[in-house]
Amino acid sequence: MSNSVLMDEFVLNRAKGALYAVINAAHDVLQCNEAFRSYFQIRENFSGKIEDLFAKQEHEKLRQIVSNVLQYDDHYTNLKFGIASESFEQNQGVNWEIYRINYKDENCVFFFGSLLCKKDHILLTENLNKLEAILTSTNESSIIISKDNRVEYFSAHAYNEVKQFFGKEIKVGDDFDQYIIPDLRELFYEKFNEALSGKEIFYEINIPVGDGDGLWFFIKFVPVRSSDGTVGAVLYSARNIDDIKKYESELTKQKFYLKSMYESTDTAIAIFDRNLKMIYANKRAYELTESKFGKKINKGDFVLDFIYLDSLEFFKSQIDKAQQGEIVIFEFNDGDEFWKFKIFPILDENGSNLGISIHISDITTIKNYEKKIIEQAQFLKKLAWSQSHELRGPLSTILAISENINDIKDNDLKEIVLSKLRKYAEQMDHIVKSTVLSINQLSEKFDI
Repeated sequence: MSNSVLMDEFVLNRAKGALYAVINAAHDVLQCNEAFRSYFQIRENFSGKIEDLFAKQEHEKLRQIVSNVLQYDDHYTNLKFGIASESFEQNQGVNWEIYRINYKDENCVFFFGSLLCKKDHILLTENLNKLEAILTSTNESSIIISKDNRVEYFSAHAYNEVKQFFGKEIKVGDDFDQYIIPDLRELFYEKFNEALSGKEIFYEINIPVGDGDGLWFFIKFVPVRSSDGTVGAVLYSARNIDDIKKYESELTKQKFYLKSMYESTDTAIAIFDRNLKMIYANKRAYELTESKFGKKINKGDFVLDFIYLDSLEFFKSQIDKAQQGEIVIFEFNDGDEFWKFKIFPILDENGSNLGISIHISDITTIKNYEKKIIEQAQFLKKLAWSQSHELRGPLSTILAISENINDIKDNDLKEIVLSKLRKYAEQMDHIVKSTVLSINQLSEKFDI
């Protein structure tokens, strides 16, 4: 028998005025409770068709509903049917809920009805659905505990976890106190009593296990009410969320790592969604937008609102490329400042666009160095030319005169030659001084 049916029996046995029946695909009534039999005035061993209990005009509607529930898992609520009997009790009317369950490994239809009149001990359909959703959960340990702290119901998952933690097999009627970790006993009874007073309690807790970091659980205390609103028991459930908490912790660490990396860089970084709305910006991006536009970029701001109007079309074209999946890199001159832009596409695993990431670096210093290097190269080229041409002429003449001066016997002629020699020497001296001056000027300009 499935957890769903076990749960229905547990709850409905305590709901004296609630009606329920289990119907198979042939519309046979396989099981029903005393309230159902009393309402329809049928024998305990009744095994007829469900249609036999309702008015003839309802038969076709019932057949269609049963068919839809079995084929499509439809779930019907707040249904009302005319019935065959016309007694006063039946004329009070019933609110029916119809849905599929697994009963003895067979897909069946569950009819649940609550009387529309106000009577004691009638379980509300809404409460039944809530309990069913909780108790049939595959990843929660669910236990219903009476006001006197006795176990009234437990799920298969609860059975396994109790055995794992305490080495005992939990049984209906057990004093639940033996399944409470001593260090958590005070907290348990505090929350248990709050639930008995009508409050729903939810919290996360780390439960010590061995010498490790313990295990994280999500705990719920939910009051179980009867139709008159009184709380007769508490649904206690615990779900292991240790993997989730570890994942959250890892994500938090990664978040801080990334934030530290982004905040420590001189590059302005901003991330935009597919609609180009800002979802993250680092400190440098805030500073840059404030200095350029007089306001900091904020979450949700449109990227093109932070682009100069005269450059808008250019930037739009570059952003469009990035949104198409291309990595875009370019330089931008803003007066005396130079900036390097890198626009990266953000894509999901299928290659679909999720947004863009814009990285902006100040490269003014680099560009100024580049300019100096170009000027240095031009100067050195000029210096090399002067060395090879301006000095070469006088130097060649001086060398030629020096080689032949001893052969000149005429003193007057020798004096003329020496005069020429001094002239070319002075030219060379002028060139050398001019070169030294240029080198000194270059050193001062480029801080060499």
